[in-house]
Amino acid sequence: MTQHESFPGRPRGRRARPDNGVPERAGYDAVPQDQREFPGLPPIRGNQEGAPWQAYQGQPQPQPEGQAQAQAQPRPARHRAPQQAPDWAGPDASAGTGPMEAFSERWRRRGSDSREERRADRRKHRRRYAIGGGAAAIVIAVTVYFLTSGGSSGPANLGLGSLVTSFLPGELQQVPNACSAVPGATLSQDLPGQPKVAAPPLNTGANSQCTWTLDKPPLYRVLEVNMQAYSPNALVAYGDGSATFAAQYAYAEAETAKQHPGPRSGQPKAVVTDLSGMPGGSQTSAFEATQVFNVNGAVTDVVTVVVRYRNVIVTVVLNGLGHASKGNYGPVSMGDLSPAAQTVAQEVTGTLVH
Repeated sequence: MTQHESFPGRPRGRRARPDNGVPERAGYDAVPQDQREFPGLPPIRGNQEGAPWQAYQGQPQPQPEGQAQAQAQPRPARHRAPQQAPDWAGPDASAGTGPMEAFSERWRRRGSDSREERRADRRKHRRRYAIGGGAAAIVIAVTVYFLTSGGSSGPANLGLGSLVTSFLPGELQQVPNACSAVPGATLSQDLPGQPKVAAPPLNTGANSQCTWTLDKPPLYRVLEVNMQAYSPNALVAYGDGSATFAAQYAYAEAETAKQHPGPRSGQPKAVVTDLSGMPGGSQTSAFEATQVFNVNGAVTDVVTVVVRYRNVIVTVVLNGLGHASKGNYGPVSMGDLSPAAQTVAQEVTGTLVH
């Protein structure tokens, strides 16, 4: 026998109602006993219309007599321990305050405390900066004083309050134009042909620079001339602040850079030689540095001559391409480049000496 064949022809579920026009909400009692599918089961819903809605609204619902008597008996009272605030709530949680209220109150106080602490920290930092800045100024002043007042090998001691702040007699504030400082005859001899002048040359009064290039195989030459007049500078270490001492410091730095180039400078170590016979007598110092560059198969010889006259530094750089992977260039020798660079340096320095 298949499912639903115990009562053939009888409707199931909500259709198990008499076809006599009884309203749908008449409920369980509207179905005769002999037409019910499970006559022995009690109704799921109440036998009064609207009873479930009354029970939902909190109204008493009719119950069997046995259940009513069981519910009428008083239940023993349950003793509950007074609820205590959790440990994380802290001492701010009272007996009548829930954990969330205590947590909110503690968080609010924590925010206000943090704001006060931040304000206090900012005030402390400002005081520290002010004290640190004053201390640094004092240290710098004392250091300059002792550095300028000690050592017989240094410049004359002018004292902390006597640092040179203006040009001294004989110091130059401007330099000549570097492009016109080299005679044409010298250019024709060292760069035969028609050298090109880099445009635009630099000429700002205190600094002037000019570059000539000759590209005529087998000759490739580049001549650079730079003149820089230094101003008084009290920040230069171990000095009196004068413009001449600023030039002396720059001269020493240039010589050290050639002798000991940095690992990232891309320059080989140079052979440095002191020079004499430059114009200016005792007010002049000079050195020559020779280097050989080998980059991607191209070999270039470079000669650099640096001359300091009072507060002016003259730098002459002459390089020649001895070998190249492309083009028919070279050879070249230091014996040709070195005398030419020294000659240009002598002529350019001569324009400064009065």
